[in-house]
Amino acid sequence: MELDIASMAQIVGDNRTAESFLKAAQARKQAINSVFWNKEKGQWLDYWISNRTSSQECQRWKGSNQSNNAFTSNFVPIWIDLFNSNTCIVEKVKKSFQSSGFLGAAGIATSLTRSREQWDFPNGWAPLQHMIVEGLAKSGLQEAKSMAQDIAMRWINTNYVAYKETGAMHEKYDVEKCGDIGGGGEYIPQTGFGWSNGVVLAFLEEFGWPEDLKIGCN
Repeated sequence: MELDIASMAQIVGDNRTAESFLKAAQARKQAINSVFWNKEKGQWLDYWISNRTSSQECQRWKGSNQSNNAFTSNFVPIWIDLFNSNTCIVEKVKKSFQSSGFLGAAGIATSLTRSREQWDFPNGWAPLQHMIVEGLAKSGLQEAKSMAQDIAMRWINTNYVAYKETGAMHEKYDVEKCGDIGGGGEYIPQTGFGWSNGVVLAFLEEFGWPEDLKIGCN
């Protein structure tokens, strides 16, 4: 948000406001990294605060309070320019993601937990695909950009195959099996579907579809 405001301020020539919000962006970056970033894992981990502690109290940071739970959201900050412009961080995140187990034949799983709930494995949701892909694609590393394109192709492909088989776009997909829709949760999986449509269109606009790449499940 701070970067967007700074950019708009620069466009209209308000350099004072732009500088103020650029400083605020750097402060937010430092705050996020100081609490959530785990250098060894190359991920931004959730941080647990005791429910006996007031949100207004000062907290002493403890490494043991960082969660070890595996979620794709641990990689989402790479979507933000503050982080994807840092080559060192991008390299660590890329290596961490490659070995994480999240990437399946048809996209990125939300978690590694098989709970039969819709936000867990093997379900993949469009917004998370988009944030991870865009973060990698906007980085300065060619390997990260190539990974972004590969993920986008997997996601486009499974959406296309599922559409041809069912006549609809779906809210979530099974990342283990090309063309399979997702399941689980407290309601019947929905069709439509705004963010699924939008992400596929965004990927096609950005990457296209290689002429030498066959579409469909092998």
